[in-house]
Amino acid sequence: MSGGRDTVVLPCAGAGTRLGLPIAKELLPTGPGRVALDHTLDLLAPHGDRLRLVAVLGPGREATARHLTARCADLGLPLALCSQDVKLAESTGAVLSCEAWWGPATAVLLPDQILAHPAPHAVGDLLDLVGAGHRAAFLTAAENDPHRLAVDGALRLESAADHAWPQVEDFADKPGLEQAGRFNAVWFAYAFARGPGRAVLDVLHRATLRQPFGPEGIAPLLGAPTLDVGPFTDLGTWPSLAATITGSVL
Repeated sequence: MSGGRDTVVLPCAGAGTRLGLPIAKELLPTGPGRVALDHTLDLLAPHGDRLRLVAVLGPGREATARHLTARCADLGLPLALCSQDVKLAESTGAVLSCEAWWGPATAVLLPDQILAHPAPHAVGDLLDLVGAGHRAAFLTAAENDPHRLAVDGALRLESAADHAWPQVEDFADKPGLEQAGRFNAVWFAYAFARGPGRAVLDVLHRATLRQPFGPEGIAPLLGAPTLDVGPFTDLGTWPSLAATITGSVL
């Protein structure tokens, strides 16, 4: 199933119980005729000739499936829908659930994150980094707020004269306030090559589940190049939800 196209994985299987929403976060209104998911699809629109989208769905996501099917048909973007393995939790479990669909390069975007300043070439540039031989790469936003770093996918990036891009020197998922000072960025999306994909996902999955890392630690992520895409909203908190919904009705 992998074929020659690069893949974008969109995890849409979360139950949303933490916020108690009546609808999936990806379908929250963000403007007239627009929902959160549309912002992600906008990032893929310029790359329909090289991508396929794989949406990993959970129970009760029929409305999400319908929205994706209609929008991808309009964009000419190949779409596959698959179910998340119940034994594999979280967004990283969704990515592992669709391993058969991974492409030569695979990018992962979360459907409840919205860039403040849309970057139409960002996804293509991210996949190009992997295509150039890097095992992983990230789209990131600089961050110095310890409260944001404490509850997000946190990175420490370092720049060097002999590197074209800032590189990952440390990583943690929701490191907490005590450890937040180690980091200076949060990730918006990531991508990985098919060969080392399992090793990269093992690190991300263990971090998400608060499990000990394997013998390599976070080595599969170290040195990964990064591209800054500016600030973004994560709809996983009530303050960001309130700001987004209020803005959509003004």
